[in-house]
Amino acid sequence: MDVLKQLNAAVLYIEDNLCAEPDVDAAARLACVTTDTFLRFFSYMTGMTLAEYVRRRRLSRAAEDACDREMRVIDIAVKYGYDSADAFSRAFKKQHGMTPAAYRKYGGRLKIYPPLSFHINIKGAKEMDFQMIELTQRKVYGLVKPYAGQGYQTREALRHTMWSDECEDVPGQLCDGRWNQKDNTAYDGIWYGIWQNGNYMIAREKDKVKSLDGLSACILPAGRYATFKTTCGGVAWEEFPKLFSLIFDSWLPNSGYRQSEDLAIEVLHLWTDHDLRQKKRYYEVWIPIEKI
Repeated sequence: MDVLKQLNAAVLYIEDNLCAEPDVDAAARLACVTTDTFLRFFSYMTGMTLAEYVRRRRLSRAAEDACDREMRVIDIAVKYGYDSADAFSRAFKKQHGMTPAAYRKYGGRLKIYPPLSFHINIKGAKEMDFQMIELTQRKVYGLVKPYAGQGYQTREALRHTMWSDECEDVPGQLCDGRWNQKDNTAYDGIWYGIWQNGNYMIAREKDKVKSLDGLSACILPAGRYATFKTTCGGVAWEEFPKLFSLIFDSWLPNSGYRQSEDLAIEVLHLWTDHDLRQKKRYYEVWIPIEKI
């Protein structure tokens, strides 16, 4: 569709000129509309003004630069159009919840916005709770099932089969008791859903399973991971597809990184008690990455 090509050309122009000052008139010309029409359409379709989008994208890219300790904060500030390190630090803290100096010293989670692109539906420009971590090697234990070539139409179908207490109930095979059992806390804590080499594995760390008999071991390799976190309260079958789509359709292609191996780790923070689980559960996806 020509209109999509024109809109994406305008967005690509804005992305290519984030470090300068994007010419809104030039972007509108690429979109083949007037400047006022482009600004109104952009705001209507994305829920934010063009200026806000540019600010969020600059601070998302600035967060990537902040990982490079050889770059001074003032140099990053100037690169993205800030007059001073103080002004940049205030803007950085407003979006990410910490100053660039604090992020470099302590690390932490960031609020990043992947580049926008227009399709039949719009991809990108959604807030992502992001953190770059250095994972130490860890071993987990669980049950594994092949996905590739096994007739599952979607990954969600396999995930449901293994998690559901009406199907294979893998959690019930790993832990004592059952979900929602009064005074039972065996299911509290972190669970892993590991996609690797055509398989899916539900696993926990050694001290969280009732027995190692019949379980497979899996090494989560040490290295740099990009991690993404959901808000609290959602359900896995809705949250994981949305998160994977944002990561692989929007963030990764424009991040300057690539997935370093065939591995994606789902991290589920769950509670045995039904009410606590509904209120407090949240999910993460960890992707091993390397610089392109």
